[in-house]
Amino acid sequence: MPILDGLMRLGLRLPVVGRRGATTAEFALIGGPLMMLLLGTIELSRYLLTLESVRTVAAEAARTATLRGSQNMNAGNPPCTNLSGALAVDGARTPFLDTAVLTVAMANCTTTNGVTTVTITVRYPFTFALPYFGANNRPVEETTQGMFH
Repeated sequence: MPILDGLMRLGLRLPVVGRRGATTAEFALIGGPLMMLLLGTIELSRYLLTLESVRTVAAEAARTATLRGSQNMNAGNPPCTNLSGALAVDGARTPFLDTAVLTVAMANCTTTNGVTTVTITVRYPFTFALPYFGANNRPVEETTQGMFH
C-alpha cells in the first residue's frame, strides 16, 4: 500500500467509510428507552400526587367528622347526624383532583362506651395516560378513622 502511505505523508486523508449515520443509529437505540423512562417518571409522579391528595382529603374529612360529631354531641344531638354533607365540602377543597368523580363517604359511625368512631372512605378513579404499569385504570382509595367522645 505504498500509494496510501504516500497520501498520508502529504496530509491527505481518505474519508472514513461506514460512519455516516452512526449518531442517528445510536440515538435510535438509546432514545426509545430514555423517552420511556421520562414518560414513566411523569406518570408515576402524577399517581403519587393523586395518592397524596386523596390521603389529604381523607385526613381532612376525618377531622371534619370529628369536629362536627363533637359539636352534635355538645348540642345534645346524636353524634353521627349531618356528617355526610360536611364531608362533601372537604372533597371540594383539593386543587389537583376532579371533584366531580371524587367520592367521600362515611362508611361507619358507631358509639361504644361514650367514644364515637367514624370511618371515612375516599375514592378517586385514576387513569394512567400510558399503559406502562399494567391496567390503565387504578382507583385510589383511602380509609381513615376519627374518634371522639
